[in-house]
Amino acid sequence: MTSILFCRNCGNLLINNGEDIIECDSCTSKHVATEFDNVVITTRSNKKSFPSKLRLRRSRIKEFDKEESASIKEKCPKCGHEEMNYHTMQLRSADEGQTIFYHCTKCSHKFSINS
Repeated sequence: MTSILFCRNCGNLLINNGEDIIECDSCTSKHVATEFDNVVITTRSNKKSFPSKLRLRRSRIKEFDKEESASIKEKCPKCGHEEMNYHTMQLRSADEGQTIFYHCTKCSHKFSINS
């Protein structure tokens, strides 16, 4: 498996086609392919750099949680309180119902249902 290689002169990404000499497309410097044989490359990425669909949905839900929601007489399944706040959001395809998010005003229990 080939590692990611970078030009030592300009930092550009090098393309190794299996040749003995690798030429930088940016600065045209030439590198002997064996220079990179014992180079250890460590890469890191922030989890926000590649957001998953689930993470995007969670962030959308958090945005809606910050907004003021409506109140409804609905019994909390956790504490039995008779009033809950709610808001709706279209998370699934347009031809399916909305998702309703409930938040208990007493114990802060949260849950959702698909309508």
